Amino acid sequence: MLHLILEGQGRPATVRELADQLGLSSPASAHRHLKNLSEEGWIIQVAGGGSRSWAPNPSMVNPVETDKSIPVVGRIAAGIPIESCLDQGQSPDEWLEMAPTAFGQKNDVVALLVEGESMRDAGIHSGDHAVIRRQSHAENGEIAAVTIEGEGTLKRWRMTSGKGEGSKVFLESAHPDFPPLELKAEMGEIQIFGKLIGVVRRFRRPQTRVSKPGSSSSQQPESQ
Repeated sequence: MLHLILEGQGRPATVRELADQLGLSSPASAHRHLKNLSEEGWIIQVAGGGSRSWAPNPSMVNPVETDKSIPVVGRIAAGIPIESCLDQGQSPDEWLEMAPTAFGQKNDVVALLVEGESMRDAGIHSGDHAVIRRQSHAENGEIAAVTIEGEGTLKRWRMTSGKGEGSKVFLESAHPDFPPLELKAEMGEIQIFGKLIGVVRRFRRPQTRVSKPGSSSSQQPESQ
């Protein structure tokens, strides 16, 4: 029930709202149920939350949900690296209402909100959701979510081999303004978070302008 109210209103539920949803006679009855759920580990109490101090425990998210939707677990840069909350045990920001099977997968699939335009020529734009299959490796030329000292970026994984220099790894953009980034040991811990398997883009419906009676505002197309 906490999940439903949180998704519907975009904020934690109050005790009174929970009582109304559950058909209980008073907030005190709802509070007793909350205490029981807290003791069982299903919910947590958020400090300073007042009447909205209860929230779902991120570690107890219903696993059935991942069969029907894809969790959006953070942000990823398609430009310079930015901090992304990938593995901090937090509850997903939102869910994409599509099953992982839409991308040929059954599990280990998450989504990251793209920020930046460095992958635009690969059809990935700022505001898109990059659908990622969790894995710790990438083949040469694949687009992957990579973390450098905990900061995430979305780039093409490129391995090259030169005479006498050994192999090198670069993160390549798909935009002429962003040069390849060579990965070096001094950069710190470098990890592959996962491989890109799809992109989801949401289109906003254009607003229709309504003219008032007698208004000179025209809805007719301008002459070219």
